[in-house]
Amino acid sequence: MIAEVARSELGLTKTNRWKIDKQIWLWMDEVKQAVREKKRLYHVLLRSKTADNLRKYRETRKTAKKAVAMTKAAHYKVINKDLDKIGGELLIYRLAKSEKRQADDVGKSSCNCATLQLQ
Repeated sequence: MIAEVARSELGLTKTNRWKIDKQIWLWMDEVKQAVREKKRLYHVLLRSKTADNLRKYRETRKTAKKAVAMTKAAHYKVINKDLDKIGGELLIYRLAKSEKRQADDVGKSSCNCATLQLQ
């Protein structure tokens, strides 16, 4: 009963689409490895906050940022080449449409939470 009321008032979201900004193309092996190492050293830093752990974490964070930046630059270089080709303007519309589709809910409705009453 509660789930039905919530579904009717709030609407539904498409399955597996709640993580919109994950950018799957970004997660190459070197990026995954750099981010995992950064996370590991962050947890080490949280356990014992020493100057050595902080230095190691900052170095690893810089390495991870560089890996992400290089992968993004390579990806956007390919996209820019595609946009410069004949018919590249259609790619802009496809990208915008796909992002909008990911962000939309299946059942859109306005939520009037003040009128929501549970029995």
